[in-house]
Amino acid sequence: MSSWDVFPVGVEWDEFRSLHVARCQRCAESYASASSVEVDEWADNHTCDPELAALLALVTTRRAA
Repeated sequence: MSSWDVFPVGVEWDEFRSLHVARCQRCAESYASASSVEVDEWADNHTCDPELAALLALVTTRRAA
């Protein structure tokens, strides 16, 4: 099971850019830093813009249908 299955924000290592990257599945916002601590803090404290998250959910639902 992946962390993406449990948490809306996932943290990954981007080898090409040599950065830690956090991405939110709900609103598509992201944060990148060389510091894993900064990225983890962003991921832990991230809150989605409810309107943006709802709009993206609507668009992705329509595309999948």
